[in-house]
Amino acid sequence: MADTNFRGPVVSMGSLEVQSGTAATIEPFDGPNAAYQGYAFLDVRGVPYPSEGLQPGRVPAFLVGAHAFTVDNKPSAANATALGSSQTATSLLPLTLATVTVGIGGANAGNPVLATNIPIIPQGTTSVATAAIALDFGFTTGTTVANSSTVNVADNTQLQVGQWIIIGGAGNSTNTQPFFTQVQSITTTNFTGVTCLPVPPAAISNGPIGQANLYGATLLPPGTQFGPSTAAPNAHNPNAQAGLLRVHNPREMIARNVSIGLATGGVATAVTFLVTGWDVWRQPMSELITSPATTSATTTWGKKAFKYIAAITPQSASTAQNSYGAGFGDVFGMALRADAYEQTSIFWNGCNAGTSLGFTAAATTAPASNTTGDVRGTIQVSTNGGGSGYGVTNATVSNGTARLTIVQNSGVWNMITATPNNTVPMFGVANSTN
Repeated sequence: MADTNFRGPVVSMGSLEVQSGTAATIEPFDGPNAAYQGYAFLDVRGVPYPSEGLQPGRVPAFLVGAHAFTVDNKPSAANATALGSSQTATSLLPLTLATVTVGIGGANAGNPVLATNIPIIPQGTTSVATAAIALDFGFTTGTTVANSSTVNVADNTQLQVGQWIIIGGAGNSTNTQPFFTQVQSITTTNFTGVTCLPVPPAAISNGPIGQANLYGATLLPPGTQFGPSTAAPNAHNPNAQAGLLRVHNPREMIARNVSIGLATGGVATAVTFLVTGWDVWRQPMSELITSPATTSATTTWGKKAFKYIAAITPQSASTAQNSYGAGFGDVFGMALRADAYEQTSIFWNGCNAGTSLGFTAAATTAPASNTTGDVRGTIQVSTNGGGSGYGVTNATVSNGTARLTIVQNSGVWNMITATPNNTVPMFGVANSTN
């Protein structure tokens, strides 16, 4: 059947359909509507309406763009050595990276933070890979007590009973491993009370909480006590359950550039570092960042937006007196392909700069190389990058409290030509992987 035509309107009332005096019944599939390639409103000049026939393109209409909130959270403060402290570069020997997930508190509680040893399932595979580091991990934070089901979270309104989560650093006493657990109850007397099972084995203060890759799970007795083993997640997946749908959670979609810092002075030879990892969609990616020969300390900024880091490997050796640190800056990635600044609405630290300064469109060279720009585009919000910061007077350096919100309005061409067989218009060309 080519299409279905009928005279509307169509109203989806979901759980609002209740009888007088009764409570609303919330069903598992209650949630937002969905439409392939968007939604269109009809051109009123298209009369008489051609309801009969199989001819494509016979109904004139205007396409309503995606207008999607793709990124919406407060990035952690830029840090020149957060990924790896200063160390001598040895050819083809990966740098020693951070291994501990450190929770955050104060005004930064509830915001994403670096997490270590996060399992993911890369695009196009079914096997779990472990990312040494996840940048700006999580949609909220929680404080755990070893062997206790109580987790005090920054905002329990972001959680649902039955939801599987992954808590960075709660998996062992040294806070190097994450832990999967399921939300059992959520208090309504405050915004912090949550109970979870299985119980986290370790304590962490305001550890980052992300979404695990199991949805629609019911609260079942432990399989070890009551028969066959119950389903359990095995990877991070930054989506939120919304009825039948799994919507991409903008609070978990921060990805940013990597920096290489020459930490000591002296005459240095140029050293190139190969950064490997994955983007926000768990697509493998790589970037070559060359720290130049210089007589003073300097920082070199990457152009691509990483979400997960696998390794940072020098391609040549440094001189004995020189050491390098690895960190991240303030160049943030788009979740959808952005071909022009006008297809975005970007807010940083409470303001919309009203200028394209700092915006870089998606790199469209196919296939992408490890020296080209990001395949979906980026925005640089401060001087922590290779270009100019967003805006003229509001180029605030990320500090854990400034919010970044990116709303993307995909072009007509991007929406109607994107198919399961051609994802390039929506998500960009394939990332470089070598």
